[in-house]
Amino acid sequence: MKCIKCGGELTSEMFPCGMCFSCGCSISESEEAFKIEQAQIKAEADLAIQQHKQKLAQKSLEEQRIYSERFKNHMLTTGFSFEGFRITEYLGIVTGETVMGTGYLSDVGASISDFFGTEASEYSEKLRAAKQAVLKIMVKNSTDLGGNAIIGISYELMTFSGNMMGVSVTGTSVRVNKYSDKTIDSHVT
Repeated sequence: MKCIKCGGELTSEMFPCGMCFSCGCSISESEEAFKIEQAQIKAEADLAIQQHKQKLAQKSLEEQRIYSERFKNHMLTTGFSFEGFRITEYLGIVTGETVMGTGYLSDVGASISDFFGTEASEYSEKLRAAKQAVLKIMVKNSTDLGGNAIIGISYELMTFSGNMMGVSVTGTSVRVNKYSDKTIDSHVT
């Protein structure tokens, strides 16, 4: 810590006396100045952290918007082609996986459904949610490769001990282009 008056370094010997040996200034004034300086440094650091968090949040929102747009426009099929489109590039196999617990209440509901021979709606809803989650993961992986479509989509369901179920989806990420009218005519004639 420095003296507020002369700028000299305050040593441990000066504190019991309560004054700067160089200029005679009261150390309490320097201590108050030090506290104010520390508070300003902390405020600047807090502001920098807040600005960094805001930048990260904006970046995250932008990435979510981009992936949402890509997901909306991504073509998907269990087949191996799209009517009116030509595959221009095969980018590789893409997957999405998740494992989720069924939960005690879902198990009770499923037991009742099993007993009466009805649909286990609790499991059905969890399965639907899991399939959507893995599909989003797979599309994200496809867009990361530069794809705009996925062909040959196949789901696999797994059960694990402890009432856990897994869902996996696999497909081939491709890039497709719409046939132009001239291209279609040349294929027909």
